[in-house]
Amino acid sequence: MHAPSTDPFYDTPASMPRCGGTVLRTRPVVVPGLTCAATQVVHTTAATNSRTIAVSGTVLVPAMSWRGPGPRPVLSYGVGVHGLGRDSAPSHLLATGLEGELAFLELALSRGWSVVVTDGEGLGLPGPHTYGAGRVGGRAMLDIVRAAVAGVDGVEAGAPVLLWGYSEGGRCAAWAAEHQPSYARDLTLVALAAGGVPTDLAAVVEAIDGGPYSGLGLAVLVGLAHAHEDPRLWDILNARGRAAAAVAATLDVTGLVVSHPEPMAAWTTRERPWEDPLWAALLRAERNPGGTPEVPVYLYHAKGDDIVPAELSRQLAAAYEAMGVHVTHVELDSGDHLTGAVDGADAAITWLAEQLDAHLDLHRDRSAEPDTADELMVRSTA
Repeated sequence: MHAPSTDPFYDTPASMPRCGGTVLRTRPVVVPGLTCAATQVVHTTAATNSRTIAVSGTVLVPAMSWRGPGPRPVLSYGVGVHGLGRDSAPSHLLATGLEGELAFLELALSRGWSVVVTDGEGLGLPGPHTYGAGRVGGRAMLDIVRAAVAGVDGVEAGAPVLLWGYSEGGRCAAWAAEHQPSYARDLTLVALAAGGVPTDLAAVVEAIDGGPYSGLGLAVLVGLAHAHEDPRLWDILNARGRAAAAVAATLDVTGLVVSHPEPMAAWTTRERPWEDPLWAALLRAERNPGGTPEVPVYLYHAKGDDIVPAELSRQLAAAYEAMGVHVTHVELDSGDHLTGAVDGADAAITWLAEQLDAHLDLHRDRSAEPDTADELMVRSTA
């Protein structure tokens, strides 16, 4: 299978309707290692500045029948950072058997749920990926559900929707839940599970600066500058930084980390670029929470997280609780960020299943209730 950069399926559409989730093209694919019907889809969503863009993704419908009441549930799954270059798209990696988060998708498919995985802006379709941009990341996770309903057999309107992701995927899932009430009220959202969430990108970049993951700081800068489309944002880069940013825009996550080990000061015009007034304001606007979820939330985080400070998860849980959100917050004994993804997965999917069961039980109870005064009268006199 051709990489997205040489595959016409991933070309930018000539025209796009403004409605989010509108299907532009689909094709069936095979995902090695999964027993399901897989469909790649290109659809519309809203960028950071709300203009209509096209994004790609994958819809997975398990071979097993759904035996629960109502439509088969849909899990929208957010992947962690894959890189900035378009050929790092999850849809391409799934179809070539190289997707590193396949085991997490299988946890959901084995329960009979459909799974949708967005590539996000600039992965698959021409990039670079707008890494770190929460609004477009969350919208894409919602709009691929709409696209699956509209364009893929086996995904039905009215299906209960679950959100799950870890690291950058957890951040996008959180943004999706925060904006679903205003952006996608048509979707029946049931619950959100998010792990290792980088709620405050300034704090994350500062924490990793000069360490083994320092290259992700440059990736955040490139991703957000492209997302927000303000030419002044690039002024933070020195001449060497502009050259590095151009290269970073083409790389996968391994390339970003290996090729850019220097601290941010090597690329920028000030030692602590996240304190630049323009960038500081942008990073404040990108913090979670950016809205109030109307569903239960499960947050999990490794105590020894070496990329995303654990305190950020505590702060998000407290902020959600102050908003009246029902939050379950778990701190894992994991010694680092990557291990936390594996250690927390089973509990996260189990919690999501519990929320789904509660939702379906409530649906059963309501469907059993009489709907009209006449029905009440008939039952009371029977």
